[in-house]
Amino acid sequence: MKIKSYKLYLIDLDGTIYNGNKKIDYAKEFIDYLNFNNIDYLFLTNNSTRLEKDVVDKLKTFGIVTTEKNVFTSSVATSMYLLNNNIDKIYVIGEKGLKTTLESNNISLVSEKKAQAVVVGLDRLVTYDKLTKACQAILRGAKFIATNPDKLLPTEQGMALSNGGQVKLLEYASDTEATVIGKPNDIIMELAMSKFGCRKEDIVMIGDNYDTDILAGINSGIDTIHVQTGVTTKEQLLNKEKQPTYSIENLSELL
Repeated sequence: MKIKSYKLYLIDLDGTIYNGNKKIDYAKEFIDYLNFNNIDYLFLTNNSTRLEKDVVDKLKTFGIVTTEKNVFTSSVATSMYLLNNNIDKIYVIGEKGLKTTLESNNISLVSEKKAQAVVVGLDRLVTYDKLTKACQAILRGAKFIATNPDKLLPTEQGMALSNGGQVKLLEYASDTEATVIGKPNDIIMELAMSKFGCRKEDIVMIGDNYDTDILAGINSGIDTIHVQTGVTTKEQLLNKEKQPTYSIENLSELL
């Protein structure tokens, strides 16, 4: 199977480049190939727990050389969305990466009673009290925003719960549907693609998760490459109505 060459590669991280602290074969070689040939790429991740610098530092542990300008997180996209909608006071559920990114963009983290919006990202120390306060703010009329809808997060120990469960709980309790920033929503995709001057036919989305990565590409009208190294298996993919442009065992097939 011959795979088309592209001018811009949008690349997922968790399940595509690494699983937790375990490297995925041929990820380093693929990024080396892009760097050597001066091909544009952007790591596009729904994970809101890390800063761009943290992502770069983690990639270095796998021998992957890149820069912060090649990283676009759901936290950054969420900050841009908030500012575009004149929202600067939020109640947040999330970890350091999300909170620091929001504050660095002059968005204030306030109590649930003063919040214009509730922003929910993965919080591995989430409590009943945090969720209750978020629900109360939404019921008072605060806009409900989710960084991402991921059900599972690939780790070196296997699949872990991700942000989607928190979001679904609050949607159920508040009878309010969240505005989702991350993949497969086109908000993060349009913000990411706007950083480059490429035509859509010259852009491809690479990822392991059909429900986020692949649907994000399909929904945005660009080609998609599914890698069989993370959430969605080759067998599960066969049951999907809309198929990716390509499905490959690993990134060696792109070298």
